[in-house]
Amino acid sequence: MGATADRKPATLRGVIAERQMLTIFLASLLVLVQVLVSFSLVPLYIAERGGSSAMIGFQTSLFAIASVMLRFIFGPVADLRGRRFALAVGTFAFATGHIAIWLSPNLWIMAASRVYQAIGMASYLSAASSFVADLAPAEFRGATIGIYRMVLTAAMMVGPLVGNELIRTYGFGAFFVSMAGLSFIAFVLVLTLRNPPVHHGAGEEPIRPRDVFTLLGNPALRAPYLGILIISIAGGIILTYLTLYAEDVIARPALYFTLFAVAGGVGALALGWLSDRFGRRAVVVPAMLCLALGVAVLWKLAAFPLSVFYASAALAGFAYNGGLSLFVSWVIDGATPRLRATALAMQESGIDAGFGVGIFIFGLLSEQIPYALLFLWLGLFVALGSAAVRMVSRADHAAAIPARAKQPPPPERKGE
Repeated sequence: MGATADRKPATLRGVIAERQMLTIFLASLLVLVQVLVSFSLVPLYIAERGGSSAMIGFQTSLFAIASVMLRFIFGPVADLRGRRFALAVGTFAFATGHIAIWLSPNLWIMAASRVYQAIGMASYLSAASSFVADLAPAEFRGATIGIYRMVLTAAMMVGPLVGNELIRTYGFGAFFVSMAGLSFIAFVLVLTLRNPPVHHGAGEEPIRPRDVFTLLGNPALRAPYLGILIISIAGGIILTYLTLYAEDVIARPALYFTLFAVAGGVGALALGWLSDRFGRRAVVVPAMLCLALGVAVLWKLAAFPLSVFYASAALAGFAYNGGLSLFVSWVIDGATPRLRATALAMQESGIDAGFGVGIFIFGLLSEQIPYALLFLWLGLFVALGSAAVRMVSRADHAAAIPARAKQPPPPERKGE
């Protein structure tokens, strides 16, 4: 049985068509809808309950930062207890968290409920990425992660739109109950999964806090972690502030996110495939510069034709989601199998930290500086960040060459 379980499909289509892979894709679609509405629509409920802009920013940042901190716990859990356990914890936290937010008697209890819901982010997302990586052969890893990231595209296209219609038509009660129901379906789906075969002895040796922190010093992981943080700062700002900025200029600013999502799906697949072909380091700078341009052109939104607004959505979406696919694959390449879920938990924490820091700082600056100028500065920040990622990557790659030269060649090499 073990040999059969370990055998991998010979084609990318075979990898994606596996029942386990299709199940995790569907469950992740339902969970990612919860993530997106938690950032984009739950703030509407905070305002409905009398929360100020400051309270909205506080709760959104709290949700993101709590996810970062909780991953120090739940990332190792996925490596020690198995992916399915972490996936089940995450879906259960999302399902019950929505009800807790809805029924909170005041805004401070609501903030505590959002910390509880952050368990869902901390536990599910990195475990799901690890599950996909465990099932995918190395030669198809970038493309498989790219296809998995396309699930985010689908969630972005339908989640906020359907959620907003539920709120407008039936009220917040129907919205929260519906979201809890979707999370419960995901919970049932993950219970049907089997943990992928363990090749690395996970569970035989405990994962210590020291192991988690050494990931940050791993030369193979520094560049992708830095890149994730930089592009997530931009992504969080776009998701939170783009509509507020564009609503006075564009009749339907929400169309930005539809194009952003569609282009993101193309970018995830394209950059994942290109990074498999040409290497992660070769693709990273063009991807980040594409994101920088997509953000910077928002500077003159009122002066440019509408087509530039749509071009911004296409460029930014392609580069943001595609860039995340690239960096996630890079992290998987650099992490040992024993700490794979923990490394991906740190990667998800980088996304949440970028969201939290970017949203908070942009919100503070927007009190004194126009949105237009801030988006220009954000584009310049991402462009400079691409150079920083390239420099860190080159330095770590150069330092690793002498160390690799001293090691005997492995008995077998697959993929990259």
